Amino acid sequence: MNTESINNLLKQYLNNTITKSDLERLMHYISQASADEELSRLMKEQWELDANSYPFDHLQNELLYQKIITDPRFGGSETAGSKSVFPFRRFISVAAGLLLFLGMGFIAYQYLKTPAPQPEIAYEEKIVPFGQKIQMQLTDGTVVWINSGSKLKFPEKFTGTKRELYLQGEAYFDVAHDASRPFIIHTGKVATQVLGTAFNIKAYGSNEFDVTVARGKVSVGLIDQQLGILTAEQGLSYNSISKLSKRYPVTLAKLRWMYGDLIFDNMKMADAAETLERWYDIKITLTDPQIRSRRFSASFLKHEHIGQVLNVLSEIAHFSYKQRGKNFIIQKQQ
Repeated sequence: MNTESINNLLKQYLNNTITKSDLERLMHYISQASADEELSRLMKEQWELDANSYPFDHLQNELLYQKIITDPRFGGSETAGSKSVFPFRRFISVAAGLLLFLGMGFIAYQYLKTPAPQPEIAYEEKIVPFGQKIQMQLTDGTVVWINSGSKLKFPEKFTGTKRELYLQGEAYFDVAHDASRPFIIHTGKVATQVLGTAFNIKAYGSNEFDVTVARGKVSVGLIDQQLGILTAEQGLSYNSISKLSKRYPVTLAKLRWMYGDLIFDNMKMADAAETLERWYDIKITLTDPQIRSRRFSASFLKHEHIGQVLNVLSEIAHFSYKQRGKNFIIQKQQ
């Protein structure tokens, strides 16, 4: 065993590319570390040398720990029909050793100690229909603006060491600062964590996620991957299909939706149509593929009437439309 071997095995585990045989070898090294001072020192030094490549924050540490304890490659319990690579009791010690090298000793301690009974958390749901927007205040003082066609699930009262919420759609959060209780918003597989800041999350579909920071600092990540740490006037988008994320500078004008301002910034007509459907509670049918892909930028202030919006967009994107009640049919210019 040498320093390069340990370093490579740790990298492979974090990147989820480790083979079964190499995983067994890594676990063997770790299980021996507590009894071998030289090996323990060596592994710790190697991890610290490479720590900058894996800058896990508190949220990422906890999510990675959950990945470790649910990893099927560790096998089942001792009573399972087939003999596991690591019996359960030995696995716990091995996992705790690995967590030590990841700087997660506190979380390991929390998991291994006898848990005290926890009261069941009572959640409320706020569902905002198309054509509406609401502003509300949570029990910790956080103010939330929820956009049309969105749903927010939140505790009736925040207890414990975290403030966790679940969002489908779009919302702007002005988070009350509390250094002892991180504020975590779950949107599908993506988790966004702050202590006290103001930011916007947009995640209407199951595949697209977008966060924009107005002030403060925000950490965005998956279970085993940090996507980015953002500060004021920075944004990040993530696609769960392509697995690609993108960071970009933003102008805070795009966050003025909660004041009734409708902003389209280099947007495809197909995406704009979905926004208009939620904004005005209407149905839009695009009959021409070329119109769907046309991009444009435009701004409409203070709840402009849908007729005026479509009149302006028809000039910009070169289309005509017909109205039948709440249904709008967009087609090529006649």
